Formats: sequence, C-alpha cells, structure tokens
Amino acid sequence: MSVFSVSGSNNDFYGMFFNTSGSNNKNNAAGLFGGGNSVIGDMSLIKSGAYKKLLNSYYTTVKENDAKEGKGTTTAKASAAKDSAGSLQTVASDATELVDALKELGNRSLYKNKTDDSGNKILGEKGEAVYDTEKINSAVKKFVESYNSFIESSGKLNSTSILSKTLDIVKGTKKNAGLLADIGITIGDDNKLKLDETKLGKANVTTINSLFVGSGSYGSSVSARVSASGRLANSTAYANTHSSSYTYNGAYSLLGSTGSNSINGYM
Repeated sequence: MSVFSVSGSNNDFYGMFFNTSGSNNKNNAAGLFGGGNSVIGDMSLIKSGAYKKLLNSYYTTVKENDAKEGKGTTTAKASAAKDSAGSLQTVASDATELVDALKELGNRSLYKNKTDDSGNKILGEKGEAVYDTEKINSAVKKFVESYNSFIESSGKLNSTSILSKTLDIVKGTKKNAGLLADIGITIGDDNKLKLDETKLGKANVTTINSLFVGSGSYGSSVSARVSASGRLANSTAYANTHSSSYTYNGAYSLLGSTGSNSINGYM
C-alpha cells in the first residue's frame, strides 16, 4: 500500500492528506488549507500580523519590534521565541482569576429572589422579583477586570497556541456584543471591556443570567478556553525551565521522564 493511499474505493489518492468533508472530495486542498474553521487559518492570522488588529497589546509589542528590526520580520521571530516563565505564569494566574469570576457569575444561587427572615420572597412595588443586585453587579465588575487582565497578559506572549485561544475568546465576545451592551459592557478598540456601571444597575437580571449561567452560555465558553490557556501556560513555563533528556530506555522526554510528562503531553 502506498504511503499516500487510504482504504476504501472512493478515497482519492491524496485524500488522506487533503480531504476532510467526505471521500468523494477529490483533489481538494480544503482539509489542510481551507475552511473557516481551519486551525491553520487562525494560525495564519497570527503569523501574518492580522492578529495585531485584534489584540492591541500584542500589536504594540510587534510594532515596537518592527521599528527596531524592520517590517515583515517580527512575526516570524516572535513565533519562534520562547516566552519567559514569568510572563507565562502571569497568564496562568490571570486565567485562574477570570475562571473564578466566571464561576461566581455562573452560580445559579446568585440570581435567586431575595427573601425575608421568614423565607418569604421579597417583591418590588409592582410585584416584581427583587435580587441582590449589589452582589450581582460586583461579580460583573470582577469579570470585566479579570477579563481585561487576561487579554493584556496573553496578548504579550509569543506562543501561537495561547494566542489562538485568546483569538477565539475575542471572537466569542464580539458575537455576544449585543447582549453584553444590554448590561453595560462594551468592547473597546483594544478588545478590552468597558463597563458602564449606571447602565449595569438598570440591566435586566435575566439577561445577565442568560449570558453567564449554563453549559451553553457565553460565560461557559469563555471559561473553557481560558482554562485551557492557563493549563498550557503552566505546562509551557515548566517545560521551558526544565531540560530535555533521553530516559534509560532510549525514549526522549521533554521533562526528563516518560508517561504524562513526555513531549506527547504537550502536543
């Protein structure tokens, strides 16, 4: 069997490498190079410099380097450069704080109707539900602050793996711009969030709930990507500060041991 062949009569000779959407897509390079969901598509945004427009903090770093080294050479060098353990650990710490903030906003108990000492629901003048808006608003403010810290620190890295996850977070936030605006959160040119506390105070609690509560919510999606970024930042920081070696049985280990700590754990 040829190294390029795959089983099945309908598979194209090069289908193994180039087709993704069915065995009848012949001579199609979409599997590797096309499609809006292509990993290489997102990576090319970063390497080509288009990502500079999405993360202003990252753009600033690249712009300064371009001035020193010459336009067109910076992104390739940045992609190959190692991030310092300190910068990676800052990202990991910011990721933890953001996940915690999202966890607080995603807690259903935060949106329960206030009750009196007897356990009866407290209602407003028009019979509407009354919530602990001070606690809810505080949680929203914490989210905005931790989100901005994460965007800033992750945007300064060279790691295309972490940058691509940050790009996904930015995209997801922009898709929810309408609902976020309803609760007083807008997106700045630098992709950081701005909070209008006056508008937040008048926002419908149901809207906040729909944004951050549940497995399919905006908050859940951001939390998953941020958690993955934090884990990757931690593992990369550790790998960058530990020497690689060959084990006694001849296997190459990124951290000097086999198993879950081998190089495969980071691929």
